[in-house]
Amino acid sequence: MFKEKMDLRLPGPVQVPKEIQMAMEKSFDHPMMDYRNPVFQEVLQETITKAKAIFQTKNIVIPLTSSGASALEAAIINTVGPKDTIILCVIGYFGEYLQGITDHIGCKVVRVEAEWGEIVDPEAVRRALKENPEAKAVFATHCETSTSAINNIKDIAAIVQETEALFLVDAVSSIVGTPLYMDEWGIDIVATGGQKALMQPPGLALITISDKAWSVIEKLQCPSFYFDLKLYKKDLESGVGTPYTPNIALVCGLLEACNMIERSGGIESEYKRHAALRDMTRAGVRALGLELLVNDSAASPTLTAVKLENADQFRKLMREEFHIALGGGLGKVKNKILRLGHMGYTDAADMLKMFAAMELGLLKTGHKVELGSGVAGAQRQWLDNPNC
Repeated sequence: MFKEKMDLRLPGPVQVPKEIQMAMEKSFDHPMMDYRNPVFQEVLQETITKAKAIFQTKNIVIPLTSSGASALEAAIINTVGPKDTIILCVIGYFGEYLQGITDHIGCKVVRVEAEWGEIVDPEAVRRALKENPEAKAVFATHCETSTSAINNIKDIAAIVQETEALFLVDAVSSIVGTPLYMDEWGIDIVATGGQKALMQPPGLALITISDKAWSVIEKLQCPSFYFDLKLYKKDLESGVGTPYTPNIALVCGLLEACNMIERSGGIESEYKRHAALRDMTRAGVRALGLELLVNDSAASPTLTAVKLENADQFRKLMREEFHIALGGGLGKVKNKILRLGHMGYTDAADMLKMFAAMELGLLKTGHKVELGSGVAGAQRQWLDNPNC
């Protein structure tokens, strides 16, 4: 009976709102739209204009028909080449992921690291830049999805601004969910994906670029044909659209996501909502007697990592008996943590349902839990939170 039922409490992909589903379906109400026609071009231009608010920028926003990883790769291959020095801030699995990209193109990588669950000291970035004045770029993950830690992007950006290096930010699981002010903070490139707090199905990536970064990109021969950002900028600014076939349905879905954010009170309202869900989730976890991976000062508003041995067994039970999908650990924390997603189309009731089911699941897997404790802890935090 419940074959198709699954509540996604993942760090992405997330539940897709009915409004966005309808906006995507509307693009198929007639024979397949010619993506070069004026009707779709108007939709595309409106979408990328409204998307600027997501990044808090005046810069052009470029949509890529691909995953968030493509935007990360595009950010790197358009700004640095073989043997160029790039400083990577590595605090988890997706920091290592970035190193995989840089290794593939032959960059010299200088790592600034922190333990999984912790964040980079901005002063360590300053030291790395002084020791490597030839560095062309610094790349940091905003929200490290593997641990739920939020890097101090504002302070790192201020340090990078003192040099000629570019500052590139992986904001795949942070955009819309936690404050990021591209222009105000002085970030040069921000890359994200649609399947997180933007509430899209997977398949759409976004990247936006400062004037400083464009001055570098224009002089560099991009080794990729499809991800040459110069072509996207040229065609989008001339009104032609994207140089290659876009995902029409996902562009329409993104426009509706932007409209939903506007109707909810704007991006600042979204920041507050996600912060309230984070606080509620962390209170519920503590009430269950479980240990959080990340300290309060570095905790992400979009997902929460919880220490649990044999986590994958617990996730299997939650999926099969309660039709709730929880995220698992990656890399060195595989099978050691749960990752609880509370981004995008998520409200307090979703989290209370999750905690009620988790209590039963924990009892069934041999943990001592008082029924109702996690729910009550989350409820009390929600009632006491001024952002609610």
